[in-house]
Amino acid sequence: MIFKTRKTLAAGLTALALTLSLTPVSANKTTYLDVNDEIWYSTPIAFCQQHGLMDGVAAGEFQPKEPLTRAALAESLYRLAGSPAPEEEGEQETPAASSAPEETFSDVTADHPNFNAITWAKSSGAVSGYPDGTFRPENPITREEVAVLLWNGQGRPEAAGSADCIDRDSISPWALEAVDWAYGERLLSGNSDGSFAPRNNITRGEGATVVMRCGKVYYGLTYGYPLPEPREVPANSYDNERYLLDENGYLSYQGGWYARGVDVSAHQKEIDWSRVAATGMSFAMIRAGYRGYTLGTITKDEYFDANMSGALANGMDVGVYFFSQALTPAEAEEEAHVLLEWIKDYKVTYPIVFDWEEQDKENSRTRNTDGNTVTACALAFCKVIKEAGYTPMTYGSPRKIYEGGLALEYLGDYPAFWLAHYTKETAPTSFRYHYDIWQYSSTGRVDGITGNVDLNIALTNYSPNSSQLPPDWWKYPPV
Repeated sequence: MIFKTRKTLAAGLTALALTLSLTPVSANKTTYLDVNDEIWYSTPIAFCQQHGLMDGVAAGEFQPKEPLTRAALAESLYRLAGSPAPEEEGEQETPAASSAPEETFSDVTADHPNFNAITWAKSSGAVSGYPDGTFRPENPITREEVAVLLWNGQGRPEAAGSADCIDRDSISPWALEAVDWAYGERLLSGNSDGSFAPRNNITRGEGATVVMRCGKVYYGLTYGYPLPEPREVPANSYDNERYLLDENGYLSYQGGWYARGVDVSAHQKEIDWSRVAATGMSFAMIRAGYRGYTLGTITKDEYFDANMSGALANGMDVGVYFFSQALTPAEAEEEAHVLLEWIKDYKVTYPIVFDWEEQDKENSRTRNTDGNTVTACALAFCKVIKEAGYTPMTYGSPRKIYEGGLALEYLGDYPAFWLAHYTKETAPTSFRYHYDIWQYSSTGRVDGITGNVDLNIALTNYSPNSSQLPPDWWKYPPV
């Protein structure tokens, strides 16, 4: 078996190719607090995190300057190969693999976290261990040992030439051909002084670079998350002449069903929901919580339960939204699961919304995040919500959609969209695509709420108790 037999890759390559327009040349966002986005290793570490090739050492830590262990590298290469199950290892493709021992190493038992990877690495001929029958999984791995492991895994191909390093004579004889090959393949490179330092330990940041290069060269992996096939996004078909604004600044739509509503969070503090309902607001979109923009901690909105109970007690329909700062689909899934736990005791009939907004502050974890990442996170969030039986929805402004912050064409399975567009004097929005709820003002005034509040109009009927006719249909001729 050689590393190129990644069985899970083929189906993903087409989808990966579609993400190129969304992905910058250097997608270097990670969730690790000890990885500075400005340092060279941030990009390969982000690449490894995107493709699930290399784990952190502790919660929120990658420890890029610490030595890479033998077990960690074996695990990364095993994942690149598609994490083949033991029964899939029957066919041998190289002479080295055909003579591989059937048993694993004496110091790697079945309860070792990297047991499958190390067993695979041995059976594939990538590693042979030490003469005493051990693998020494937690030992740091040297630069020349990395070269040999990669070379073995590719079937020991002939090197194109000699490694261009000033200390080539110090490379161990058993590693020389492997180093020459790794140099030629550009999987390993020398130091700034022209040396290779063959017996130096490779760091985890350097190891991530090697794994990234293997992923790009041998598996066709690219920066960014795989997305589904794009679909045509439905156009905005609303009749602008049917929008009417009353003396309170509340919008109505006389071209079909509509409902008026507000969206609120702890910013509005205590709300008198009986007075809000009396104004004709029939639904509320309520913030459930948020992820912090620096440390990424999930926090529940301190007024969430009071707002949910108050709105429901006064006959209003409710939807909820989560202010996301997710940088990986796994984080978005985590947000969705936490939110589902928060809402389990409430009757939620309106959508559950993924509200991802970049925080353009120097210490923001989402600063300069690419659209591919945002879209992949939206997909992950929406999938969890839909599987739980709710209506998932995404949120964004025209700029966010037009400039690639969120790609609606990949969200065809979750088409519900909440538009944020504050137009001059509340003129009808010029947004090109279909929307289900329009947040048309951030300076609305509603009795029962102190200060400004966002005003919304829903044009899709999510209420199980309402008519499909406009609330004041009798005032206007049919359309």
